[in-house]
Amino acid sequence: MFTLKITNSKGQIFELTHDLRNYAVIDVQGLTRPQAQINRTIAGTLDGSFYNSARVEERNIVLTVVLNGDIETNRQRLYNIFPIPRQKCDILWMSRNRNVTIEGYIEVLESNLFENRETVQISIICPRPYFQDAEAIFTELSEVVKMFEFPFAISEPIPFSEILDHSVATVNNIGDVVSGLKIAADITDDVTGLTIYNTTTSEYIGFDFTFASGDHIDISTMSGKLYARLLRAGQTTNLMKYLKSGSKWLKLALGENDFTYTATSGDDAVSITLETANLYGGI
Repeated sequence: MFTLKITNSKGQIFELTHDLRNYAVIDVQGLTRPQAQINRTIAGTLDGSFYNSARVEERNIVLTVVLNGDIETNRQRLYNIFPIPRQKCDILWMSRNRNVTIEGYIEVLESNLFENRETVQISIICPRPYFQDAEAIFTELSEVVKMFEFPFAISEPIPFSEILDHSVATVNNIGDVVSGLKIAADITDDVTGLTIYNTTTSEYIGFDFTFASGDHIDISTMSGKLYARLLRAGQTTNLMKYLKSGSKWLKLALGENDFTYTATSGDDAVSITLETANLYGGI
């Protein structure tokens, strides 16, 4: 069993499953791994070809739905939910092992009006081909580790927090695709030379910049959404020009990834949160 919901551009959520009196989903195409395009060059009389590059194609999800009950009303209801092709929507798929979402755009909604068993096909183009977890995972990276929990009973002194010499946060990428992440950092005092490392991939992103108390840093290393921004006193500044030499847009390798950070000064005034969502090539 599965659950299929679509959120349209107005934020309306429409469930196509579990309503057999009105709609029966009989086929969904485009849920498995998308096709890859392999770019090659043929040279002279040499056998075969030379590999240049490769990319994964966009995903096309096609829903086939049988109309039941009041067929005309239910068909027109779909027209109201998806009033104009090309509008944005979000597809949510829930099954025993997956709870994922993907963003797409309505390409066409068509129906065979004059057949006894009327069906509707909804074609959705997903420019970013990977499904991602419906709920993001947040991991804290800080030199102060919270240890106080409720409920509790004090029989002997217990620590409320613990100071670490080297802060490390482990993020587990249980998807099947290398992915990016979002990084948020809050600054409580002057900090210079802030650098964040993924020690698993031996990559880092750092800034030759002096941050001040109250600063908030937003970084995204997600494909197609790369940015590094500073929010200070209501003003946003692009941090790209302050990137340290050798900085990379940190990625999550498959499996466990260990993150840490350093600063030339003020490293105890930094609190970092890592936001991730696993990516999947198919359901």
